[in-house]
Amino acid sequence: MKKETSQKYAAAIERSLELVAEHGDPTHRVYERLFNATPELKNLFRQDSNDAVKGEMLSRVFETVLDFVGDRKYADHLIGTEMITHEGYDVPRSIFSTFFTVVAEVVEEALGPDWSPEIELAWKEVLSEIDVYTKTIPLVHT
Repeated sequence: MKKETSQKYAAAIERSLELVAEHGDPTHRVYERLFNATPELKNLFRQDSNDAVKGEMLSRVFETVLDFVGDRKYADHLIGTEMITHEGYDVPRSIFSTFFTVVAEVVEEALGPDWSPEIELAWKEVLSEIDVYTKTIPLVHT
């Protein structure tokens, strides 16, 4: 999906995130689901007792998704940079696709009956593009 194609899904993605915000902070639900899918990551957050780091990371993910479907001023570069940075924490690159997928699942769960076919298609397309993009970032380690 090209930038122009992803922009056509911007309104649906924006609406879904607005609706999620109306249901309260999804940080706990996102990380609970992420740690169930990838328990090895939980140890990386052992010092985040008040969820500040998790909340900040999730906030950046939302901003990144919005930029990815919007003007794309920084989202692609931020994802690439964070993938390289997280290699230093031994976080596999596949976790990035997993994390974005988990976010979409929590959004769907929170929206309940407000999760529309339009929103579903928008998230599916954005996740597909992010997944392809994450697989094209060159490795730093040799």
